[in-house]
This record gives sequence, C-alpha cells and structure tokens, in this order.
Amino acid sequence: MTDPMTATALEGVLTRVFEGTFSHFPPDVREAARDGYLVSISVAPDDLVDNVRERLLDDVVRAINGPARPSVHDRDQEVRRRFRAGVEKAVPGSCAEQVEPLAPAPPIDAQPWQLARDPQAYGQHAGWWIVVDGTLAHELSEPVPTHALAQRIADGINAADPTAEWHRHWFVLR
Repeated sequence: MTDPMTATALEGVLTRVFEGTFSHFPPDVREAARDGYLVSISVAPDDLVDNVRERLLDDVVRAINGPARPSVHDRDQEVRRRFRAGVEKAVPGSCAEQVEPLAPAPPIDAQPWQLARDPQAYGQHAGWWIVVDGTLAHELSEPVPTHALAQRIADGINAADPTAEWHRHWFVLR
C-alpha cells in the first residue's frame, strides 16, 4: 500500500474476508491476508451502517498510524477522508440500515463503575462501585465499597458469559 497521504485511487483497498469470532477465524484466510493489514470491527444486531463505517474508519487510521506513531488530528482527518469511499464500498447500505440484524448478541463486557459522590442521589452508597454492562446502560450488581470488589464481580460475570467473544467483520487493508 502506498502512503495514504499521497495515494490517489483508494477504492477497493478494503476487502471483507471473514465474519465471525476470532476463535473461528480460518487459518488459511489469515495466511492469505498477510500481504495487507488485517482490521476488524465488532458488529451487534442493532448496529447501523453509519456506526460500523465510523468504527472501521477508526481502525483504518490505527492500522496506518501504527502503535508507535502518535495520532495527529489533521492527519487522521485526511486519512479518514481518503478512505471514506473505500469504507462505504466495504460496508454497503443506507446509513440508518442495520448491518447484520441476525448477528449474535454481544458479550456482556461487565465493568466497574463508580457512583457519584452525591449523598442526595446515592445516600450511604455515594462514591461506591457498581458493575455495569459494556453499554453502560444496565446495572449488573448492587453497590460495593471498593473498586477491587466490583472488579472481581465483573470478572466473574464475564467468565460466565457464553458470548465472551464479539462477532466481528474482518477486512484486509491493502
């Protein structure tokens, strides 16, 4: 792949190679993808095309910048602009359309969350910890006094989750 800042024709640089979980990723597909960068995005049943495209653009920027290269807002925006057409081709459809309505449910992704230090709102539990799901929309535990205890609860919930892996769409970026 040429430097994205000087490349001109970038359509078709993203090719979808697999849909599923990492544990089911076929080794022959991984081997065939070695001549490019492998990027993936999680896909849940209610994900819309526009949201998935934005996450894919984020992954493309990370793949191009690499872990050792700092993110620069102007450069990131230019990379996003140049790759937008390729991403739209790789994830087709109307912006408000669901990408994969029958995708498996996402993992719970339980995590600790500290309650505000507001006695009026939380009484004696102000500043305590609860466990929430990855969407931050559902409380999964009662308040506990420490982060460590909330983390142990979250770890137990995640270990028992039968959907521990995200369903993903995998692409090769050339």
